[in-house]
Amino acid sequence: MIDTHTHLDSSKFLEDIDEVVNRALSVGVTSMYLPNVDDESLVRMNSLQERYPNYIELMLGLHPCEIKGDWEKILDRYDKLWEANPSAFIAVGEIGLDLYWDKSNIGQQIQALNHQLDWCLKYDKPFSMHVRDAWEATLKVLRERKCPELKGVLHCFSGSLEIARELIDMGHYLGIGGVATFKNSNIANVLSEIGLDRIVLETDSPYLAPVPHRGKRNESSHLQNIAIFLSDKLGYSVQEIDTITSANARSVFLK
Repeated sequence: MIDTHTHLDSSKFLEDIDEVVNRALSVGVTSMYLPNVDDESLVRMNSLQERYPNYIELMLGLHPCEIKGDWEKILDRYDKLWEANPSAFIAVGEIGLDLYWDKSNIGQQIQALNHQLDWCLKYDKPFSMHVRDAWEATLKVLRERKCPELKGVLHCFSGSLEIARELIDMGHYLGIGGVATFKNSNIANVLSEIGLDRIVLETDSPYLAPVPHRGKRNESSHLQNIAIFLSDKLGYSVQEIDTITSANARSVFLK
């Protein structure tokens, strides 16, 4: 299994990161992809990859909640990192739009998003995209940027069937995590309609732990719970879920 979105650099793992990684490996998680959030997370992520070079891959991007203050200078620095060594990163992420915390800077968020989508095209990289209370604005950007060369994962997908179909028609993938297991979630019903051809698994750890761990710290080993849930709901074996979603992850991130 491949955890396509996990924040293992979080301070919540500071005391037991070795145990966390080993638990993931013990249940069959073979790769863990870490999205960047800001300058501080980038330092921690690089350290983790040096520690676990066979299991961890890195992304580079600026999270939409960090579009404030000197965000343009940060993107300028990231421009130079991409230019210097594009092979160091498997994707542009975590990027996107977040209107839950702050709607006043939507213009700057869209500007930053477009800047980072340019990296996808320039360096032939997929994106990992965060969307919170911002589907209308996100879809507008993706429609304007639609082209065969641009593809990525809508991380922590919880949109409607109509949104799922439009994203897939654009060539994108849906990241399915712990939210799918929540009682009020409609994600399993959406997946029953669209199938698994454009689905990848993720945890978003340490956030959004799946049932039966909901409310606790999430970690990459809980990817197994998500696979089991999808198996029960969709009629595939866990092995089939693993095989299909892992192939999808390799297709989009390791092309």
